[in-house]
Amino acid sequence: MRLLSTPDAFVLWNKHDGLLGTTRCDVAHDVHEGLCVSGSIERTSDGGRTYHVVLRTRSPVLDLRTVGPAGAIATTVKEQTWRTLDGGRTWRRVPSQPVVYWLTAQMGVSFRGYFVHNQGRLALRVTHDGGRTWQRQPDPCEKSIAFSATADLVSPKLWWVVCLGQPGAGNEDKAIYSTHDAGKTWKAGAATLLIGRPGTHEHGGIQEYGYPEGLTFAPGGWGLLTESRGTLYVSRDGGVRFHAEPKVARPEVDFAGGAATFRGGIGFVLLADGPRPRLIETHDYGRTWSVVRRWRRS
Repeated sequence: MRLLSTPDAFVLWNKHDGLLGTTRCDVAHDVHEGLCVSGSIERTSDGGRTYHVVLRTRSPVLDLRTVGPAGAIATTVKEQTWRTLDGGRTWRRVPSQPVVYWLTAQMGVSFRGYFVHNQGRLALRVTHDGGRTWQRQPDPCEKSIAFSATADLVSPKLWWVVCLGQPGAGNEDKAIYSTHDAGKTWKAGAATLLIGRPGTHEHGGIQEYGYPEGLTFAPGGWGLLTESRGTLYVSRDGGVRFHAEPKVARPEVDFAGGAATFRGGIGFVLLADGPRPRLIETHDYGRTWSVVRRWRRS
């Protein structure tokens, strides 16, 4: 059986070094026929142009998250979890855990759901010892929507969060917040809060349609909001306003599998789940995009 690797997840630590999580399928059959028998993690050192396999897994690798400047956590479809702290050169199995957004191997944030009088809430928690202990922080999602959230930690004090409502029929409420003091105070950015609310509560350029998949910002405030079912959004002012890019990431066709932004307007997005998986890049703050690498499905 010849196996063909197709991409599912993507991270970069810097403009050159990163990882790709893949599904490996029998090349003689279509990817949807159920003969996708394993997965792999592949490393790149040239900005995603070429890769080499550093770990083979028994099921597809569907999620990758960075842990500091050279670490990552990978999760497979069978919820097996692997961790590297040396740029993907060596890996070890670790217990499965709730999603944590790590800045370093010691410092990260997570969101825990709970209920108050049958109303869903989120608790934002911070760890400084690798997850052994957690401290509660003010949660910006309490001011808007609190079904779930995604975060990006750029520095110990500079964070971005997208608060999310309950998804349905391709639509989802979303609201962007940022903090410059490690979560003590929060600044509201773009939002669309329409589901179940009378009137208009949409500002900053993001739309109700689409399920946010990830959020990434560079220190200067340029960033990307990636989605499944929806499109790609670009911000150049710290998340106050976003510009939709439906010609770059086509709604219901291109599904994001990871993104990264860096100083100087450099950014990368993996469009993984469409008919033509590809890694794209920008060098001008998302104004223009070019293809770094394409993959074939069969």
